[in-house]
Amino acid sequence: MSESAPQDEAIAWCLRLHEGLSLAEQDELDAWLVDRPDRQRALDEALALWNAIGDGADAPEIVALRRDALGSMQRAGRRRWIAAVPMRRGAWAAVAAALLIAVALGSMVWRGDGSERYATAIGERRVIALADGSRLTLDADSAVTVAYSEQRRNLALERGRARFKVAKDPLRPFAVHSGNDLVVATGTEFSVERLAGETRVALFEGHVAVMRDTGRGTQNRLVARDGGEVAADRALAPGMELRLPATAMLGTVRQMPVDEGWETGQLSFEREVLSAAAERMNRYAAGRRIEVSPDVAEMRVSGVFNAGDLNAFAQAVAAAFPVRVVVDGDVVRLSRRARSTAAPSGGTS
Repeated sequence: MSESAPQDEAIAWCLRLHEGLSLAEQDELDAWLVDRPDRQRALDEALALWNAIGDGADAPEIVALRRDALGSMQRAGRRRWIAAVPMRRGAWAAVAAALLIAVALGSMVWRGDGSERYATAIGERRVIALADGSRLTLDADSAVTVAYSEQRRNLALERGRARFKVAKDPLRPFAVHSGNDLVVATGTEFSVERLAGETRVALFEGHVAVMRDTGRGTQNRLVARDGGEVAADRALAPGMELRLPATAMLGTVRQMPVDEGWETGQLSFEREVLSAAAERMNRYAAGRRIEVSPDVAEMRVSGVFNAGDLNAFAQAVAAAFPVRVVVDGDVVRLSRRARSTAAPSGGTS
């Protein structure tokens, strides 16, 4: 393989990221990047190139980059599409130039006062290259609104979970809102999950500041540690997860779960309240959902489950707790099982 091949392939991946990746394509990208820092570097440079085009397409250095990118895209595009769509040699330059112009125009609109919304359906996952070179990974049944300005990069997690690999820009903080909680970073990798009554922040690398928006300003989020209270971001280290109740200022920090459901196809729960576990399972179950009665919502479940397999999840819960399972069409209802004088026929209480 020639030395320029990683750059050519990175251009092709850059285009596919802008289109949005399927689960299979994300697995393909992960396999392409694993243990290959040269490929990661080439992809980061390619993403930065597209964003630079939007900032000043007429600058001499950008014109030179466009010329280099055009050549790379011709080579990458030829490998990707030539087998399926025969074209004249000169047509590749036209296709590449059109794509460059489309990305440039998209970047310029993105940099304005407007916002962009990305969403996934139940069971779907997407990876999106943002205008500043940051990368957004959306879990199933999730939505994020993005609005960039010259002073700030504002994002709002409307529902579900999103992972952010933030491009460094100390002069423009990267701020993610989840309800009244605010997570701010300048260059790092983290995820934010929005559940009913709780926000979770998992830190993969770097540092984030975590605050509560009171409507009259922001206050540091706190966690209990060593008999006292400290700022949440001081207690949050890479590999840890912060859990923030919606109705209280005091959160908790714990080890990040090993299994990230959007990457492994499984969900791992360790003493997870049943209502939250069901909410997460529902993101992957197209056309079906679990409903949890308030009388069992606070039961804590542990285990590893295939994402979206609601029947197996419900039966496992019923086997371990006094929970009754009723299937009503596409809804699986969990409620407390009535006490009986007869010996139980299955499960443990």
